[in-house]
Amino acid sequence: MVITLVLLWLFQEPTSAHMITVISSTNRPNSMSLVVAKAYREILTAHQQESQLLDLQDLPADFAGPQLFGAKSDVWRGIEERFIIGADKLVFVIPEYQGSFPGVLKSFLDGNAPRNFYQKKAAIVGVSDGRAGNLRGQDHLTGILHYLKMHVHFSKPKLSQINTLIDAHGQWLDPAAERMLGDHVMDFMSY
Repeated sequence: MVITLVLLWLFQEPTSAHMITVISSTNRPNSMSLVVAKAYREILTAHQQESQLLDLQDLPADFAGPQLFGAKSDVWRGIEERFIIGADKLVFVIPEYQGSFPGVLKSFLDGNAPRNFYQKKAAIVGVSDGRAGNLRGQDHLTGILHYLKMHVHFSKPKLSQINTLIDAHGQWLDPAAERMLGDHVMDFMSY
């Protein structure tokens, strides 16, 4: 019986590519996190990887109210089902806010049932105006994602002094940073 199951698994038809959700983890308008999230997704698309972008600006205005604790709207359920439940992997592009990551991301994570994240794979990309690329925020988010039973990729790009690396239109100013992000995408795709 076990041999039959193994053979069926080995010779099954290939399935479609797994869905990756790239999350711009702030609701700040015109953020560099959104620029980087779009750049990440463009690299995925160039490698024919199925992906989608969740911009936390698109959350319902009242999502942190009653929807956070049970009375979820159809819009909230749709976001949850499409971007979290419907994805195999999640990429969090997190800006540095007060030495961590934005509270809107924490509220978004809190508003989802923990089981929505179990056994999914995650990547974290830090973005900052300063020199550390949101190292502390990456560590903080890693601990939360581990608590949610997610597998967090070991490589966490730190895009420091972001305005010197990429412009507001997504044009790379630093080829080394572009290569670093491209290498990360390739590694995460095979993770």
